[in-house]
Amino acid sequence: MTGTERIFIDAQYLKFFDEQNRVSLFSRARATAQYDEQRTDLFTGAYLNYTTKSGFGGTILGRISSTNSGIDAGIHYFKVTNNFMIYALPSINLSDELLYSWFSILRFTPNLKNDWKLYSSLELFSAFGQIGHLNSVQRVRLGLDRKGYQFGLAVNFNESRFSDTDVNPGVFIRKQF
Repeated sequence: MTGTERIFIDAQYLKFFDEQNRVSLFSRARATAQYDEQRTDLFTGAYLNYTTKSGFGGTILGRISSTNSGIDAGIHYFKVTNNFMIYALPSINLSDELLYSWFSILRFTPNLKNDWKLYSSLELFSAFGQIGHLNSVQRVRLGLDRKGYQFGLAVNFNESRFSDTDVNPGVFIRKQF
């Protein structure tokens, strides 16, 4: 995603380890680089999931970022159909300091005509600590999909307890393998 304030690069990987799609690994690596500053933010996370037939299950998350690292545990909900996907994970940090979060991705990709689909995605993240709300992020994508190539309009919102709300609108290109 190229935005008005910064560039945002996000590589995601989902692998199922059994035929029933119960055990999975969702991994992602993100980088955000400011245009006018020498600041880059990095994040990588690996979500090891066990999902029951109902869609609920347990998750262990290992994460490393520019500002912190840790291991979280949570309960997720995960469902995929031909044109809809939801992954929702409330989790808590496994350390002495109280830190809990909510992470979710919702995608809706209905068929339009021939090889074309609508591509819409909403990603939500909120983190809380002993002092309350720490940070929230919303990433919105709306565009088209043709044969696994998605493109369109994008906006990233970031609200932090420690700084002003940040809005980064732009355009995105995405490839699904």
